[in-house]
Amino acid sequence: MKTNTSTKPLPDATGSKGSSKQSGKFGTFSGVFVPNVLTILGVILFMRTGWVVGQAGVYNTLIILVLANSITLLTSLSLSAIATNTKVGGGGAYFLISRSLGLEVGGSIGVPLFLAQAVSVAFYIIGFTESLIPFFPDIDSRLIAMTVLAIIFLISWSSSDLAVKAQNLILIVLVLALLSFFLGFRPTNLISENWSANYEPGFEFWTVFAIFFPAVTGVMAGASMSGDLKDPSKSIPLGTIGAVVVTFLVYVAQIFWLGKNAPRADLVENTLIMNDIALFGPLIYAGLWAATISSAIASLLGAPRTLQALALDGVFPRILARNSGPKNEPRTALVFSVALAAGCILLGDLNIIAPIISMFFLATYGMVNLVAGIERWVANPSFRPTFKVPWIFSMAGGLGCLVVMFLLSPWATVAAIILMLGLYVYLTTKQYQTAFGDTWSGFWFSLVRFGLLKFYKSSQHVRNWRPVLLVLSGNPRVRTKLVEFGSLFESKRGFLFLAQILTGDWTKTIHRRKSARESIETFIIDNDLSAEAIVMSSPDFEEGVSAIIQTCGVGPLLPNMVMVGWSEDTIKHALFRRTVHRILQLQTSLLLFVEADKPEAELDRTIDVWWGARINGTLMLTLAHLLQSNPEWKTCKIRLLVIVRKESGIEEARKNLENDLKEARINGEAVPILAQGAPFDVIARESHNSRVTFVGFNLQALAEDENPLQDYENFMKALNGHIFFIKNWQELTLK
Repeated sequence: MKTNTSTKPLPDATGSKGSSKQSGKFGTFSGVFVPNVLTILGVILFMRTGWVVGQAGVYNTLIILVLANSITLLTSLSLSAIATNTKVGGGGAYFLISRSLGLEVGGSIGVPLFLAQAVSVAFYIIGFTESLIPFFPDIDSRLIAMTVLAIIFLISWSSSDLAVKAQNLILIVLVLALLSFFLGFRPTNLISENWSANYEPGFEFWTVFAIFFPAVTGVMAGASMSGDLKDPSKSIPLGTIGAVVVTFLVYVAQIFWLGKNAPRADLVENTLIMNDIALFGPLIYAGLWAATISSAIASLLGAPRTLQALALDGVFPRILARNSGPKNEPRTALVFSVALAAGCILLGDLNIIAPIISMFFLATYGMVNLVAGIERWVANPSFRPTFKVPWIFSMAGGLGCLVVMFLLSPWATVAAIILMLGLYVYLTTKQYQTAFGDTWSGFWFSLVRFGLLKFYKSSQHVRNWRPVLLVLSGNPRVRTKLVEFGSLFESKRGFLFLAQILTGDWTKTIHRRKSARESIETFIIDNDLSAEAIVMSSPDFEEGVSAIIQTCGVGPLLPNMVMVGWSEDTIKHALFRRTVHRILQLQTSLLLFVEADKPEAELDRTIDVWWGARINGTLMLTLAHLLQSNPEWKTCKIRLLVIVRKESGIEEARKNLENDLKEARINGEAVPILAQGAPFDVIARESHNSRVTFVGFNLQALAEDENPLQDYENFMKALNGHIFFIKNWQELTLK
């Protein structure tokens, strides 16, 4: 049974329940475009692009760039589609995924995303520190790194406004560094020499692609600030796509300029070849420092907001969701993020977990694409994004992310997938009450619709028969044995409808329908049943049964059996007789259940099927098999019995019963009974202590006889076990 870990509805798409209203401080440029650009134009731009050109050549490097950028562009399009369909709250990518695919999926992605953002702060600071070591060789690199982290922390603590303004200044430095690079040149044009690939041993196209790909990531940096944007639905699409296009053009220009101005040997061996080409070399160092610091700031702005969104949803302790300061900054989450980054810095070597961190970012991109693709494919009427993207584009982006993950590191990909699956399994053990609707309901609706239409058009054959039971359970907590047998017959292969009929004046019963349905639904969830609750108001019970039988189900998924519990009280008032007669008039197979008088532990472990008319016998034998297929009934023996009036007919009857069992591929014992007495007397004697007894019956005389159920009532008193009276209207094959 699932435990309910949340008693209050979680935040909906409009914000966080009980939290202060978001101020919405930033626009498209400062809030989205700048963080994205600074994260994309990072260390790879300054220290690895030249090496990639030296290995793959200008032509293949351009192909690598186009392929890599296609994935991030598709992700940006998907992100834009989702962002323009809903009011985006804090948490960026986590918010969008959790509000579309549910908290279980969102949490399994959101937790790794937060870890990736927090640990990335340490990565960028360590990269910055390593570039300073030649200038300060006598100072411990960890001391420098912790000092830089403290400065960035103070900037972020003061306010995100200050951090964003710092990023704007860093952007200026980055632009100056690029201008210095493009204004510098060498008189010799080497583009033709560097056009084709010349891979060193151990490298080829895809290994070089894997090294370059992180250069184009970072499209989620702006989305992580979603809770602080003035208009997220407008700023996220414009800022993200704008950043992808601008940085793509920068990389194209850089690739050509490197190929034109540097010999291949220098490209491969000199990690700071841009410094040699630049008009003013020190600006390249300034640009490199600006790139690493800006990426660290962007990550430290995003990580606390992702953590805060997770805490608001109950995935993390809610204390981490607290805001403080004059502008309601997520300072509690910020302290936790900085502590995690500091711990990683003190550990020193992060090369082991670096590939897994990259996997988390790519997994997030893939999930964003998947969300957009599913939303578009399912086509919920509520999915009306102003920025429309064909679902095939989003799915292609998701597939591309998966491929790149394996190209970067198969083992890290597997590790990341295992971690996310573990988080998903853990989160599914909790039962969240959400105030928002996710995509899954629409997905399952589309899938069910597709299946029902295909099922309707398919040829219906008796070999494909499955149990679809309408159980007239009333309050299922009162008739637990009736519902239990219904579930045993369904056996995870069919479907159950648990029905309750509220009789009396319409104006009084209509107000009870909701609470009665919720009660049955709770019972279904608590007992893990494959069932649907049905509650109907009706002037009387007989008319209610008739209405439910005729309206229950959808399309071809209609009940093929009605299961009713025997009630002596209703017999006295003739209501039970009329109800049974009405069911038979509608030609729906009937299972009339009589509960055992003795505990099951005191009964023989036998399931008796009394063969009479073949049309009843096939259903009874099928139900016996379904009953025996349940683990708790596997040790029960099926006996197929028939009454024989002459001794000469015993062997023939045995052969016929054995043949029926063989055709049905059911392990059972064929038992012909030689007897001259009334059928009920014979059955009562032979099945007196059997756990379950199936008996065929036909009550066509219900309308004429004054008390046709009297014989059945006397028969029931002679048996200790459970009894099922069966009337079947459909021929089932045993072959």
